[in-house]
Amino acid sequence: MISKLSKSYNLEKIKEIQEVMYMKKVLVTALCLSMMLAMAPASKISAATGNSMTVDCTNVLRDATHCASGSLYGITETKPADVNGLVAPLKPYVMRNPSRGGSGNQHSFGAAIPVSEKLASVQSAKVSIDLADMLPGWPYQWPGMTSWLNQVNSFIADKKASGRNNYYGYEIWNEPDGTWNTANGDFNDMWKQTYNAIRANDPGAKIIGPCYSYYNRTRLSSFLSFCKTNNCLPDIISWHELSGIAGVSPNLRDYRQLENSLGISALPISINEYCDADHNLEGQPGSSARFIGKFERYKVESACITWWFVPTPGRLGSLLATDTQKGAGWYFYKWYGDMSGKMVNVTPPNDDSNLVDGAACVDSNSKFISFIFGGPNDGTISTTFKNIPSFIGSTASVKVEKIDWVSKDTVSSGPSTISTSNYPVVNGQITVPLTGCNNSSGYRIYVTPATSGIVSGGTYKLINRESGKALDVYNSSTADGADVIQWSTGSGNNQKWVITNMGNGYKLINVNSKKALDVYNTSTENGADVIQWTDNGQKNQLWNIVDLGNGYYNLVNVNSGKLLDVDNKSTADGANVLQWISTGGYNQQWQIVTS
Repeated sequence: MISKLSKSYNLEKIKEIQEVMYMKKVLVTALCLSMMLAMAPASKISAATGNSMTVDCTNVLRDATHCASGSLYGITETKPADVNGLVAPLKPYVMRNPSRGGSGNQHSFGAAIPVSEKLASVQSAKVSIDLADMLPGWPYQWPGMTSWLNQVNSFIADKKASGRNNYYGYEIWNEPDGTWNTANGDFNDMWKQTYNAIRANDPGAKIIGPCYSYYNRTRLSSFLSFCKTNNCLPDIISWHELSGIAGVSPNLRDYRQLENSLGISALPISINEYCDADHNLEGQPGSSARFIGKFERYKVESACITWWFVPTPGRLGSLLATDTQKGAGWYFYKWYGDMSGKMVNVTPPNDDSNLVDGAACVDSNSKFISFIFGGPNDGTISTTFKNIPSFIGSTASVKVEKIDWVSKDTVSSGPSTISTSNYPVVNGQITVPLTGCNNSSGYRIYVTPATSGIVSGGTYKLINRESGKALDVYNSSTADGADVIQWSTGSGNNQKWVITNMGNGYKLINVNSKKALDVYNTSTENGADVIQWTDNGQKNQLWNIVDLGNGYYNLVNVNSGKLLDVDNKSTADGANVLQWISTGGYNQQWQIVTS
């Protein structure tokens, strides 16, 4: 990362160097993007204005690993002090730390070996070792090959002596495109000699590199070609994404194409520094959601939030607002850490843009679907969950939450609940619209099986909210086709219904006739009559029961998607019961009471 701090350098000079190098990156990226937009067909540009996303619950990407939950210098020997309360709940995967921390090193804090000891109780966490950070200065002050290799070998011995295995691997150098001076000699030669030293002294360890400050196909091609020829390919390829979100997906796709063109098998990817082009958004939920979404979609193995704010290491990449207090980003990454089971594919409005994006998981053991998202939008975001797993049943309980962000230094009290609603699962999917959205907040949609309080196989009466009258089979008939009406509540079995969860909807069997509540002739039209008919297992005899959260329910026919309705809002005995599109009327709301 460009903002390293060294005791031997004046801080203002460092900042001057940082800004010059950073602006070069931003200008190049902006020029490339403007050229791409200028050449893009108009239809593709306009397509980027949508705010609809799709979560495909059967399109499995991989197990949940929380690949993007790490940070650069986000944990030190002393910060955060509360590992169990502030670090462990995030289930971080890779934390990036300097090999040495002290006088004469790049930093006086965060040394990898003591940090690995601090993280020993966090089962998910590994430490990635930045070897170059054992050197002073920025750019690094090269000590010569002999001294360098002696320091590398000394560190390897100390690392092995720690007896711990929670190390991710060795990063041979950091940002060589900006920190390796030609006066040092040939970078590739240094790489190969250091590679060989690691292989000789710690043969089972992963080697990571080249850790370029941004993606550059030409530079990576040259590096990989050398490594392939000289048998020193990294185990994990790495670069940084610091110039904005729009280029992340194209870079990841282009890299895989590069590997293929060079005849190199796919390597795990580590984006070991990532942040929005606006550094003040480090750790912001809306910004982070898009990175997480793309890293999961392209199966990036690990990724670490940056450290742009040099006075405050140990804050988990600005997820903490102070050394001890949580910011909004912490709660968003806690949602990410709570993901388990399988990560599944999310289709955003435009993968190659800065628009809203996110990541989703399905856990069939714990029976939930979780989708976290955020980013620029027009105020309305609509998410369709398709191929919903059978464990959700015919009705999904959907909780929508958000976490608001003010700044990286603002303490947050945690997320708020926007809504909790039941949705009928129709043709294996539900669509959840969300209005009043903004660019900086993070959002979560959490889907579980609905718990209506209805016991499958229990006997109930259905009382219409508008009229106060019961769902009734006319004249206690036992014949197929007998009309279903409403009538003043009585004790007759023709007003009692056995409600059974069939997995894809509820079946209602009249106690008197033993026949099913049925939409006549499998009609899907408004006004189609509701009758009783011999149970045949067809969808026109199945109903989704949607808890409205107010003591009343909608009954939605699985075949038609229309609601059980008292005709014309009548309150009279004998009024007909039919199906009708949802109107929100009380004549479509039913109290389900134990008989």
